[in-house]
Amino acid sequence: MQQNIILTIQDHQKHLPGSEQKVAEYILKNTSEVINLSAQELAKKSGSSPAAIIRFCRSIEVSGFTDLKLLLSANLGSVHTQMSTEVENGETTNAIKEKLQHRLIHILERTNEHLESEAIDQAVVDLQCAEIIFVYGLGASSLVAQDIYQKFTRLGLNVFFTMDHHLFASALGTNGLKGIFIGVSNSGKNQETNALADLAIEKGLMVIGLTADSDSLLAKKSSILLLTPAGGEAPLRSAATVSLTAQLYVVDVLFFAYAAKNYQETLEKIQYSKQAVEIVKKDLN
Repeated sequence: MQQNIILTIQDHQKHLPGSEQKVAEYILKNTSEVINLSAQELAKKSGSSPAAIIRFCRSIEVSGFTDLKLLLSANLGSVHTQMSTEVENGETTNAIKEKLQHRLIHILERTNEHLESEAIDQAVVDLQCAEIIFVYGLGASSLVAQDIYQKFTRLGLNVFFTMDHHLFASALGTNGLKGIFIGVSNSGKNQETNALADLAIEKGLMVIGLTADSDSLLAKKSSILLLTPAGGEAPLRSAATVSLTAQLYVVDVLFFAYAAKNYQETLEKIQYSKQAVEIVKKDLN
């Protein structure tokens, strides 16, 4: 699929060094003009340097300035719709739907680029061998941790989940089973998640990290890294829409990869779980 370069630049903008931020700012404000400029001309107009242009292309994962201009040209028709991803005062529902559609399609495409199939495959192997799976996340990441708990519990796996980090630490500390700790943190910096990861390592558990920062503390503690792309969240997105969507997508990929390797057993377990729910429903009625 064609990369949405406008949203890619926005995703990286706040993480760029000063000289590259100037380049990003100028491109976002003068997109149609930039496609006709040389690297030297863009450097002059943006108050940076030709070297900064090269570094900027590398930072946003584009092979060079020529490819950057081609991507900008391809995005020109929808620049005005995609540029503003923040909710505006009095904005129509149709405009909000269109903006979110662009953003969510973009984040799923970038997640596919960052998520390594080898990491998923290795995670599946380790999940098959684990006697217990501990999964933890805080805030929006707790929704992802809960999704992992719900999905893999239905397959008959022994999964432990709680948002109470004291109770979680107690469970880890007294665990005698061969297990895995899955830590979910978009930033990879959450103190509770990292503290629990340290405890898991101390207890001999493998750590799987689901994060957007490959240089974060959580990433460094992880034997397997399930990486999502870094993406800027707008101030009004209190539910962390973009990062949450990326994380839930990774969980789905992991779940279906596990199901594909354990196909018949997965079908049987899901059928048993449905039957169990139906029995409870009848008893309640």
